[in-house]
Amino acid sequence: MFIKFILFIIFFNLIPNSSFANSRFGELTEIRDKKMRGKDGQWVRPHPGPFIWNHIEKEKGKFTWGEADKYVVYAQDHNQTILATIWPHTNWDQKSCKRKKARSPFGKHFTKYLSKPCSMEDYKTFLIKLVDRYDGDGSNDMPGLTKPIIYWDVMNEPEFDMFFKGSEEDFVEIFNFSSKVIKEQQPDAVIVMAGAAGMFPENKKYWKSALPKIKDHFDIANIHHISGPDGQCDKQLWIDEFADLLKSVDIDKPIWLTEAMTCGPPIKAYVNAFLNGAELIIDVGVNAPGKKMSKKSRKKLNEFITEYDGFTSIKSISKEEVEFTYKDGSIKNLKLN
Repeated sequence: MFIKFILFIIFFNLIPNSSFANSRFGELTEIRDKKMRGKDGQWVRPHPGPFIWNHIEKEKGKFTWGEADKYVVYAQDHNQTILATIWPHTNWDQKSCKRKKARSPFGKHFTKYLSKPCSMEDYKTFLIKLVDRYDGDGSNDMPGLTKPIIYWDVMNEPEFDMFFKGSEEDFVEIFNFSSKVIKEQQPDAVIVMAGAAGMFPENKKYWKSALPKIKDHFDIANIHHISGPDGQCDKQLWIDEFADLLKSVDIDKPIWLTEAMTCGPPIKAYVNAFLNGAELIIDVGVNAPGKKMSKKSRKKLNEFITEYDGFTSIKSISKEEVEFTYKDGSIKNLKLN
């Protein structure tokens, strides 16, 4: 597995024109909103997305794949690479051991419960069927599957009870359990760490404790840049502080920024994030909650992505200029003023 992972990293960094990982950029998307479908040839992270246990197995033993299949078909038709978020909750399971109801930002379309599964065996059954349908191994695959799901994002911002109503120990158990089941079912799967909700003091405290307990069960470290209640944001989109946190707990893994709410001029923020170690940036999207990017800034960001995507490395030339290098040896410079 280690060798496979090293090959993946080389593949991702050195072959920008590959069919599965040809872009350094992506968008948070939502199937119910046509304005949030993502761009052709880039990454997409549906949020909350169709890979919710409660949506797929609403009744024990009865699996409904229509919504998930529809998303996968759209993505493969548009050469998008899916980062699939797994939500380990379903109402019937949580009711079986009388879990308390919870409130999520996703409203009535989401599960009413956010706790640890009552039955990890029932959850395992769901996980196996989910991965088996989209792994592309030719057995029990979705009809018409041409681009398998390889990248699995297990849970989301577990330090916030609006996304997970459980202890750190509960999260660690679910995460490590999920990773093992997925890898057993799909050996080439890439497990992405549940996104940390920024690097505010409370987030750092949570992940300083949790990361050492899950570090052997994920391949990609994952951070979100979201503004605080008072509008606080970070000009490196938290990448520098997150990299320092990973180093402090002896973790040396690629860093993805899978929710990017920009801080100041977006191009400069993205460049700062890449210079500080981000390998992939997924924008929160035009209709996401929170601070909105102006139309002018959005246009400039899209132009930047079109012009500079596919780079293999980036370095700073001066305070106002960076250099992008590409697989064919070509170089493009960008002035940031």
